[in-house]
Amino acid sequence: MFYDDLFCSLTSSFYPKTSTVSTVQTENSELENVSENSKFFSEINRLYILGNEYSKPVNEKELLKDISTRLWFTYRKGFSQINGNGPDSDQGWGCMIRCGQMMLAETFIRLYLGREFRWDLDSTGNPFYWRILSYFKDEKLAPYSIQQIAMMGVGEGIPVGKWFGPNAIAQVLNKLTTYEESNHLRFYIAMDNCIFIDEIYELMKTCNKCIKCKQHKKGKCEEWSPLLLIIPLRLGLNEFNQDYTEPLKRCLEIKYTVGLIGGKPNQAYYFYGYLDDELLYMDPHECQSYVPKFVEEMNDKSYHTNIMWKLKFSQLDPSIALGFVCKHEEDFLELIDLMRKNVVKDGDLHSLFDISAKRPDFDSMSATESLDFNSDDEFVLI
Repeated sequence: MFYDDLFCSLTSSFYPKTSTVSTVQTENSELENVSENSKFFSEINRLYILGNEYSKPVNEKELLKDISTRLWFTYRKGFSQINGNGPDSDQGWGCMIRCGQMMLAETFIRLYLGREFRWDLDSTGNPFYWRILSYFKDEKLAPYSIQQIAMMGVGEGIPVGKWFGPNAIAQVLNKLTTYEESNHLRFYIAMDNCIFIDEIYELMKTCNKCIKCKQHKKGKCEEWSPLLLIIPLRLGLNEFNQDYTEPLKRCLEIKYTVGLIGGKPNQAYYFYGYLDDELLYMDPHECQSYVPKFVEEMNDKSYHTNIMWKLKFSQLDPSIALGFVCKHEEDFLELIDLMRKNVVKDGDLHSLFDISAKRPDFDSMSATESLDFNSDDEFVLI
């Protein structure tokens, strides 16, 4: 049975650098691994997967179903050359692209299948699942393929074959989404470490500029469109500032999270939760063969993994991007409320970001409004 394999591989997957696990094991070793897993789970204090808490006693089978449901995009080789004469593999340079694909795929799963959806190797007959997976196939015409992302990156000043950062992949996926008429997804990328609520509502009023919207007249939207909120952050200068560990955990506990993209120096990962003081992630660095005949009900096992990788918070590269999805306006308002209660607190010197009702209009401020030369306050050199 497939889930028996999941149980047997779990213990091994918690060791560093473990990326593959043999599915051929003796009965004795299987029983031994299950026993070790049970011991491991009994020692867990806090475990969150994409906003869902797994309390003691941990339901191991449900946990592993949850992990294996996430779409796993890795390096591929043998696809059609990018731009006709470019590379036919993204090995060595495409890991952040794959992480961006995983975050976006999780967004679509949440919107069209729901958080409770579970993938099963033997029965994945949901047409929405196959539609989502097809968005990311390694073919030129797929809206979020490696070919499309790499070529859009050229427009952002990133040559084909060069590494993307978290903010760069967010910007490129945003641009590609404006050309994809079918999903009406809106991106809001919170630059300057701040969410401006008025800008998000303004974004929701305007249809995509790059396509002719068939649902709304004169480019004006009357209903809330699905929103992917991405917050690029730098949490430290050359290394991760561990004062941000707890706020980062709070973000991964929010039910609207779709994880975060980041990694450690020169290696990008997609993080979907945490276990006590370690992040849980999916590793895109295994190079698999291109899937040439992509059809529904094909063998899609290579797009899922039964492995849970861990990384200590202290090893995290300081450059990350958080993701949150809001299908309805009520979801967005609840998300902002949860952030204000649990993540962004007044007077907290280690808030990850800020939330403001509107962006200040600095252009309309006079010089005397910006700086009061008659103030008795002392100037402090910073």
